Amino acid sequence: MDSVLGKADLRRQVRHQRQNRDAGADESTRISEHIMDLEDVRSACDRQEVIACYLARDDEPPTRDVIDDVRRAGGRVALPRISDDDLVWVEMTDNTRMVTNTWGIDEPQGPPMSTPPAVWIIPALAVDADGYRLGQGGGFYDRSLAQRPSDDNTLVIAVIFEDESVMHVPHEAHDQRVDVVVTPERVRWLSMPD
Repeated sequence: MDSVLGKADLRRQVRHQRQNRDAGADESTRISEHIMDLEDVRSACDRQEVIACYLARDDEPPTRDVIDDVRRAGGRVALPRISDDDLVWVEMTDNTRMVTNTWGIDEPQGPPMSTPPAVWIIPALAVDADGYRLGQGGGFYDRSLAQRPSDDNTLVIAVIFEDESVMHVPHEAHDQRVDVVVTPERVRWLSMPD
């Protein structure tokens, strides 16, 4: 119960900070450059593999440049759509129709992809040094990541603003960790405790 309360307080704090932030084109460009410089991302694009990403909302670090740059480099971008309590991943093409859901999130229409992502780029409100991320509270990304095979070692990247790197994110057994944090300022590889 303390973890849940701790998460709620941290969510409230980060959401409040984001209300007064205006992420510009420069931050979007820097985030994309950092992500495109990662070897796993470059390799996935070279092999025309699937990279799971998300369309950032106005209060989130921007990802539109990432999506465009991955596609230009040959990668295939899969965007999430909420289906019941899970995410399904739909390939984004020039013809993908987007529909705004009840939470104000643009979602792709079309059939779900059966190809698993080679790289995951996911949203977060905060991430700690052990790779635990604080999401919006629905558990959608944790459930998606938990469906990977146990021997899956695909790179999981969380995109946040620099001041959203925190000392500790309260976590539970079902919470999935990320490997890398990307901010407009830097790329940070995380230590993964045993």
